[in-house]
Amino acid sequence: MNEKYILICTDSIEGIFTGVYDGWKYGNEGAQVELRTEPPSQPEFFSRYETVESDPEKAGKVMRTIWRELGRASYEQLCYAACSTDEEKGTCIYYALRDGLSRRRGNPAVLENLKNPHILKISKLRQTVWHEMHRFLGFVRFQEIRDGILFAAICPDNAILPLIGPHFADRLPREDWIIYDEGRAEALLHPAGKPWYIQRQAVLDGPVEEEDGGYAALWKTFCKNISVAERENLRAQRQNLPYKYRRYMPEFW
Repeated sequence: MNEKYILICTDSIEGIFTGVYDGWKYGNEGAQVELRTEPPSQPEFFSRYETVESDPEKAGKVMRTIWRELGRASYEQLCYAACSTDEEKGTCIYYALRDGLSRRRGNPAVLENLKNPHILKISKLRQTVWHEMHRFLGFVRFQEIRDGILFAAICPDNAILPLIGPHFADRLPREDWIIYDEGRAEALLHPAGKPWYIQRQAVLDGPVEEEDGGYAALWKTFCKNISVAERENLRAQRQNLPYKYRRYMPEFW
């Protein structure tokens, strides 16, 4: 019976890729490998458990290898999958990379092999995460709080902060802004003119209060002025903008 290693990783892109790096040596020895973000409720017999601390250097080596051997499209697809909430995502990513990097030169088309159950799941996870990320690109609403900082709260199903960071950094490069994931207590922080970064375990001290006449007030005024009562279609509105997003959008407050 092949030995089995279950690696408990940080639930992030960096954490999953660190797990891939640490698990590679066990795979080379013929062992089974699973990557999980939480320990199982009941330990499995004949399995070894290891906690993997997120390591930027190890994760960076895996990222660069994916870019070089499999290409940008594969790298992006794997990153989307790593941001999902599915508990099997790490294991699927690990075995997809084992397949794609098994040759002397990488196989850029490896993620097109949907007959492979790991790759099929990665494709489905990518689609789910991309759909939610794309919605939030239009649903994020900033409030202007103290010192001119722009603040937005969201509560996505998936960990999309690293996916939306480049979009808002490109559009608000000279602003200090924060996008806060309430469900995960994580903050996407962007100091004006500097790169964005993510702070984990970011707990707010209290309720966020908007400055008078800030961005939220502008949204309310804008939506009120462009609304045409005779053309309102509440059914289409609910379909395109579900209720779960509206608590964070000032035009619905």
